[in-house]
Amino acid sequence: MAGRTDADQPEQLAPVVDRRFRTVLGRSGIFNARDLGGLPAADGTVRFGLLVRGDALHRARPDAAQGLADRGVSLVLDLRDAAERDTTAVFAHPDVVTEHRPVLDEAWSWEDEDHDHLPTLLEQRYRSILTQFGGRLAATVQRVADHDGGTAFHCAVGKDRTGLLAALLLGALGVPDDRVVADYARSANATAVQTTWLRYLGRPEGDVRPDELALGLWSARPVTMQHTLEFLHAEFGGATGYLAEHGAGPDTVDQLRQRLVLPA
Repeated sequence: MAGRTDADQPEQLAPVVDRRFRTVLGRSGIFNARDLGGLPAADGTVRFGLLVRGDALHRARPDAAQGLADRGVSLVLDLRDAAERDTTAVFAHPDVVTEHRPVLDEAWSWEDEDHDHLPTLLEQRYRSILTQFGGRLAATVQRVADHDGGTAFHCAVGKDRTGLLAALLLGALGVPDDRVVADYARSANATAVQTTWLRYLGRPEGDVRPDELALGLWSARPVTMQHTLEFLHAEFGGATGYLAEHGAGPDTVDQLRQRLVLPA
C-alpha cells in the first residue's frame, strides 16, 4: 500500500504525529480515535501505525480518510450492526479495505430492565457481550492477526464494542491491565465532546443526561474496565484464555505479537 506508516517514526516524534492525526479526524466529527502504538507489551512495545481504535470512522471526510491511509491503515473493521450501517455511511478510501464485522445482534439491547443500578449497568452489559458474542470477537481478533498491514476498528461511539475489542487485543499482546484500563478511560472526555457536537448539530443521539454520561451507558469509568478485566481473569484466565475458548488460540496470539510488538 502507498504511504509510510508511523511505525517508522522516531519514538520521540510519535506523540506529535498522534496529535496531528487526531486533529485531522476531529474535523470530521471523529473524537475518540487513537493509535495504540507505544503501549508496553510482552517483551517490547506496541508498534505505531498498526493498531488504531476509533469512533464513527464512517464520518471520515476525504482528508481524514487520507490521514488514516497515510498512517499505514489498509483495513478498517466496522463493528456496528447492519441497521447502524444502513442509516449512515461507511468508511471509504481507495487504498483501504472496509469490512463489516458486527459484534452484536440487532435484537441485543443496551438497556436491561432487570438491572436498574446505573453505576454497574455498563459493566453488566459488557459481561453480556463477552458471554454471548465471544465467537465474533475472537474471529475479529484473528482477522487483525492475519492482516499484513495497519488495522483500524470502530463502532459508533468508540468506547464499548471498540473498547472490548481493544482490551482483548491489548491483553493478547501482553499490555498490563492498568494500561488497558487507562486507555479505556481516555474515552470519557472524547465522549463528552462527541455528545456536545451531536447536540449542537441537533442530532437526537446527542441528548444525553448528565448521569448517563458520568455513570451510565455513556460513561467510560476506569472501574468499569477494571471489573471487566477481572471477569475475564476469573472466568477464562485473561484475554488469551478467553480468545482460546472462542477459537483464537496460542497461534493467533503468536501472530499478533510477531506483527504488532516491537521487541525491546
